[in-house]
Formats: sequence, structure tokens, C-alpha cells
Amino acid sequence: MTTVQVEPDDVARELREYVRTHPEVRKERYQNPDHDPIEGACYVLAEAYFHAKGGTDSDLEAYRLDWGDVYDDADGAHWFLREDETHTVIDLSLPTPSHGDDVPWDKARHRAFITGYTASNRTQRVLDALGLAA
Repeated sequence: MTTVQVEPDDVARELREYVRTHPEVRKERYQNPDHDPIEGACYVLAEAYFHAKGGTDSDLEAYRLDWGDVYDDADGAHWFLREDETHTVIDLSLPTPSHGDDVPWDKARHRAFITGYTASNRTQRVLDALGLAA
């Protein structure tokens, strides 16, 4: 069974709170007023946490789960991090760890972020606002 953490430390807590109070950091297609804003912010949360924890010098690796690989009629992707040594999933976009119980984590692929290992503009804005270096 995969261990999932949604708020492993104070940095994660700060990032989740920032997205909740600034839901505009999500891409427009993921803005749903009926859901917790973190649920539509997997990419920015994963990328921001990765950079805040040291980027390529950390023990975190980026993963992308393509929903089309899981369901025939699905599209889109889900981004999260995995600790290299323990293989613990860190997914700041889940409300609770149990929300990850049905996620097929093993179907995800290790990937660089869309902008490689340079913080995207959206992520850099979040990091700057919280005083977290990238």
C-alpha cells in the first residue's frame, strides 16, 4: 500500500493555505467553486513544494499521472511528488490522505515539470509571495 502525505510540514501547510486564499493561481479550467481550491492546483502545489524543499537537491521527484492511461474516456493529468528513498507520495492537492486511496499511483511516470527544473511563472509568484526561494 502506498503511503500518502498531504501536509508533511509547515511549508506544505503554507502552500495549501496560500492556494486556498488565492484560488486564482489555478488554471481557469480547474476553478470549481464547489471544491476545495487545492483540488484544482496539483501542478502549482507540486512544483512549488519541490522548489521550496531544494529542487533537484532534494529527495523529491516529480510524477505525472495521465488520466487517459487509466480510463479510456478521460483526459488531463495529475501531478504529485514522491520521496526517492521511501517512495512516499506527497500530494498537497488532496484534502486528506484517504482521498488518494483509489488513485493508481503506480501508473504515474517520473517526469520533469513542464518548465523543466526552473519554476514556472505561476509557481514563482507563489514562492515569492510566501518568501520561499526557488
